[in-house]
Amino acid sequence: MTETKTTKRPARRTTDPTTAVLSEVKAARKLVGDRTAPLAGGQRPAKGRAYHLRESNRWRSVNHGRELAETPGWDSAVLAEAFGTFAEPEAQHARAGLVRLAALAVAAVESIDREAA
Repeated sequence: MTETKTTKRPARRTTDPTTAVLSEVKAARKLVGDRTAPLAGGQRPAKGRAYHLRESNRWRSVNHGRELAETPGWDSAVLAEAFGTFAEPEAQHARAGLVRLAALAVAAVESIDREAA
């Protein structure tokens, strides 16, 4: 009698939702191209930053109120972070804000994908 060997197939790996979204972001990033521009543009960037700070405070208040009422939305969280980031005068703090903003955007996309599934 001969024994037959069965080969084990590797377990199927499911794609991490974040990895899938980041691959889309990478493709979209290529379309944006390389730009060199200040974060706060215009002829009076300080005035723009002051506006962004006011809007950040307003959207943080909206977001906080929604959290207390248990009616959250990605819009208020993303807008509060975006305006806060654009209000930041220091480049390193603005960079950290952009990373948080990107993380919120990815989380919002994942939320949309979960609802669609």
